[in-house]
Parts: sequence; C-alpha cells; structure tokens
Amino acid sequence: MAALDSNIASIALPRIGTEFRGSNRIELAFTCYVITFNAFQGLYGKMSNVFGRKLTVLVAIAIFATGSFLSGASQSMNMFLICRAVAGAGVGGIFSLTYIIIADLVSIRDRGKFQGFISGVFAIAALVGPALGGAFVDKLSWRWCFWIQVGLAVVTVPIMLITLKLPRPRGTIWDKIKSIDWTGTLLMALVAVFSLLPTNLGGNLYPWNSALVIVMYSLVLPTITAFLYVEAKCADQPIVPPYLWRNRNVVVLLSINVFMGMTFWSLTFYLPIYFQIIEHETATVAGLTMIPLEAGIFISSNIAGALATKFGKFKPSLFLGTGIAVIGVGLCLVMANTSSKVFHVVTLFICGLGIGPLFPCLIIAIQAAVERKDLAIVSALLSFFRMTGSGFGVAINGALFQNRLSNSLKASSVPREWAELATVSAHKIIEIPAEYRGIVEKIYLDSMKTVFKAMIPMTGMMFILTFGIQHVRLDPKTTTPTNPQQQQGKKKDRNEDSDDENMEVVVSDIDVVSVREQNKEAVDARSK
Repeated sequence: MAALDSNIASIALPRIGTEFRGSNRIELAFTCYVITFNAFQGLYGKMSNVFGRKLTVLVAIAIFATGSFLSGASQSMNMFLICRAVAGAGVGGIFSLTYIIIADLVSIRDRGKFQGFISGVFAIAALVGPALGGAFVDKLSWRWCFWIQVGLAVVTVPIMLITLKLPRPRGTIWDKIKSIDWTGTLLMALVAVFSLLPTNLGGNLYPWNSALVIVMYSLVLPTITAFLYVEAKCADQPIVPPYLWRNRNVVVLLSINVFMGMTFWSLTFYLPIYFQIIEHETATVAGLTMIPLEAGIFISSNIAGALATKFGKFKPSLFLGTGIAVIGVGLCLVMANTSSKVFHVVTLFICGLGIGPLFPCLIIAIQAAVERKDLAIVSALLSFFRMTGSGFGVAINGALFQNRLSNSLKASSVPREWAELATVSAHKIIEIPAEYRGIVEKIYLDSMKTVFKAMIPMTGMMFILTFGIQHVRLDPKTTTPTNPQQQQGKKKDRNEDSDDENMEVVVSDIDVVSVREQNKEAVDARSK
C-alpha cells in the first residue's frame, strides 16, 4: 500500500499540475509529503516502544488512508498539498514500522533475506503502480490514483488484526504518554519544516532573498541546536539518544541514506516527467518505461539480501551498488541526448542495479551497529534521513529546473502568453503554436539536463561515504545486533543465546526486566 502510493502518485502529478494550473508548484506536493513523513519519525519509533508495534502501525495506516481519500477529493492545488501532507504523516509510520517489526521477529543474519522480500514488494508496486496510475490518468481520473489506497487499507487492516501477533508493552496509558519526548518530537518536526520548505520555495514561488526564505533558513541551526540540547540534557527518554551520534557506523550510514534518498526519489520523480514532456509519451507508457528501473532494484536487492544472509557481510554490496549507481546516473545525462528506447531501458536498468542493494543492506548495517533497545530508534532515523535526502533532492532539482526553465523562456523569442502557459501547465505545451513549440521543448530538455547533472555529485557522495563504513559481521546465532565494541564481550554468551533465541519478546522503554531474564523465565516455565 505504501510502496504503491509513492509510485502511482508520480505518474499523476503532471496531470494534477495542469488541471489546477500549478505545474510550477508540483514539487511542493512531494515536499509537503516528505516534511510530515519526517516530522513524526521519532514519534513513531518511540510510540512503537511504548504502545506496541501493532497499535502504532494501525494508527499510521488510518492516517494514511484518510490523507489518500482527501487527496483524491481535492478541488484545488492548496487542498491537494495539505492532503498529501496528511498522507505523508501516515506513510512515514508504515515504512519505519515495517523495518522495526521485522527486526523483532527475525535474526540479524536472516534480515537480509526478509529485506529482500520487502524490496520485492516495492518492485511489484513499482511495476503495477506506474501502469495502473497511467491507466487511471488516461482512461478514468487521476483521483483514483489516491482512492485505491483506501480500498487497500480496508483489506490490510483486518488481515493485520488477525495475523500479526506481537506482545503489548506493560504500563498505564498515562505513564506511556508521559514517557514520550514531546518537546524533542516538536523540534524534530520544525527541523524538517525549516530545512525543506524554503529549499523548495526559493527561486520558485519566492525569490531566494525573500524574507520568508531567509527567516526559515536562519532558524535551521538554532532549532537543531535546541533539539540536541533537549535530547542530551532534558528528555528522560529521548527519541534520539545522544550516544548514537558517537557511533561511527550510524553516522556514516545515515549520511549515505541522505544521498541515496536524493538520488532515488529524484529519479522516481523526474523520469516520468521527462518521458511525458520530452519524449511525448502518454502517462501509461511513461509508467511502463519505468519498469527497467524497478526490475534492476528487484534483482539486485534480493541478491544483496541473500548474500548478506549467507556470508554475513553487507559492505561489499554497498560499495558495488553505489559505484554502479554513479554510472547509471551519468548515463541519464547521455540518455537525454538520444531517443533510443533500447538506451532508455539499459540506463534505467543500470540505475536500478546500483540502487537496489542499498535497500536491504543499509537497514541491516545500521541495526547491526546498535544494541537491541535502539533498533526502533535507528530504523525510524533511517527513514527520516532517507526522506530528508529525498526532500532536498527533489527540492534542489526542482529549483534548478524551474529557474533554468523560467529564465530561458524569458530570454527566448516565445511570446509571454505562451511562456507563462508552458511554465504553469506542462501538458499544455501541445497547444503552443508550432513555430514556438520547438523552442519550448528544447528549453524543457535543457532544464531536465540540469537536473541530471545535479544528480551526479549526489550519487558520487554515496560512493565516497561507503569507504567510511566499519565492517560488522552479522551473527547468525542471535537476534540481538552486535557492534565491534560489543562483539568480544558477547562471544561467551552465544551458546546460551542459541538455546532461547526463539523465545525473545519485545521490551518497551518502560519495562525494567531484561530480554535475557524473560527468556530464561520462559524456558524454565516450558521445562516445568
């Protein structure tokens, strides 16, 4: 459901921008989605510890379904942006809690295989989503691209209620509410707003030197400082414990995830626009053209997950994947100079092969770098940093695209009337007289090349950062991750762990009984 939303929406956005005469604001739909996605990541991680994984993910699904229904019912661009923000708040919980629940149920060594399954779900959604979205846009209405999520939610919730069996943390409701770091959650949300929103608005709807853009940017550093201070000095149970920032692998992997988000979401967002506007394809065909990208992701993510399970290593897959991704993004710039369908397929497939290993290996690597009590936190942080990167990537590329487009149209011989039409309604280019249409299309192509050029250093930073990862071998005998400092002290316990690994339970932040003690009690009870 969540994976389908991210794929199907990108196909509908060009048509939505045309209908609401807001093509120059269409990137805001993604920015609003990302801001709320990120704003509640810390809260979802903490709530899943306090209230239980099952209840928290059901709440996230309800919020997402509500936002999707209202998105489909939108009557203006402003209403659509607000509703996408509501959907983003829900889908953020779905993404992070999926990784958290798998970490509860599966050993660290086997998680590569299961993350490969999740990547398979994304691949299926990516194959079905663009084609389905294109069919809705061309044959029915773009609104069904969002209403279909409500139908999937109606199917999903009963299945989860019946089949998902997870223990509920102990404690009273009031104690659980008090244990949540509300101040840290608010500051985390403000960081997302102050950093992402002006990046999208600047040079597009507002000049870069406007008061709104300057004020929001100036508030980013003070807000981050306040967040770090609250987490270190004030919060009894911080949503992001300060000691995590002293963990080398956590910092490096989160940084890689930022640039991975920039690369992957920029490809997902701008390639359908490229194929519809530059290559003159219908929404359906543009969706089908994205299949090689997702096929590459599906193949390489499952291979990388299986290799991590078999050999207990993730660093080689990350190194190889990021290297291939750099090549693939570089080929996108070459692709913009050719209309060869074969070259399109090969380029997108290579991009997918490079990005695919990052999906399973990043989550395995960061969970292997921390203790079990921090699994929910780092899983949520991974989603937060990935979507922060995606928000920055789409916003930065959107600003570059719109600036190049607007400036080039103003400097061209295209009359003002047609230039404004091309800026706010991309699909209306076909209405421009033939004598000017070629000029407009050439300007659109040059603007898209600017986006592909900007993506190359984003992907290059991903590759460079992989050299900073410290290898951690995945232990097949325990579900509790180990980092290099913990491994030696835990070697003597591994024989004990193998006897009761299947008896582990989820422990909330309120519980004071260790997992080890609960396991021994369970084993004793079974023996009696």
